[in-house]
Amino acid sequence: MDNQQSILIKAFAMVWVYIIIITAAAYVVFDWVLAFDNQIALSLFLGGVVSVMLWSMTYKSAFKTSQTNPQAFQSVSVRNYIIRFAFYALILVIAHYSPNLEPIATFVGFTSFKIAVLIAAFMNRKDDAHD
Repeated sequence: MDNQQSILIKAFAMVWVYIIIITAAAYVVFDWVLAFDNQIALSLFLGGVVSVMLWSMTYKSAFKTSQTNPQAFQSVSVRNYIIRFAFYALILVIAHYSPNLEPIATFVGFTSFKIAVLIAAFMNRKDDAHD
């Protein structure tokens, strides 16, 4: 397994912990301390789950294509990119019109997988430096 694939596998494992911690922290801060509704925590959780779902779809599709039909890799990647961002847009529109969701918090939740990848890459780099 190459280094980039290893980082992605670690990120998929770490992202759930990150989502749970951020959602719980947002719930405590915004619901208990600041006496807001739990809309922000719910929106962060929605954004995080959608992000993981879409990145998982992208990863599986890209990996399968690279193994079975490397010539189609670029077209499959472009298709996945378009599908992913269209779905992000759909979720943001739903969050905007829903009285129980916050679109900005949903957008922040979308970044959860990217943050997990950065953390995994940093941890992997740190491990490589010790070896």
